[in-house]
Amino acid sequence: MFNTPEGRVKNPKFLDQVLAVCKKEDNLVVGCQSGVRSVYATIDLVDAEFKNVRNMGGGYSAWVGNAFEVTKPNP
Repeated sequence: MFNTPEGRVKNPKFLDQVLAVCKKEDNLVVGCQSGVRSVYATIDLVDAEFKNVRNMGGGYSAWVGNAFEVTKPNP
């Protein structure tokens, strides 16, 4: 999704971008900062007949809040 002056707008290239790197049979976990945008992305993927898609509920914030491991890349 993109933030625009009119509000959030779906990325019209989203499915094409995912299909460029993933197969519909791949196992996918979709996440974002808080888990809201990833719900919409997960729905779009399931509607496009992706078979093994899961949403990371609560997003990255919940991951960190539950003290799960986070590895930061070296600068």
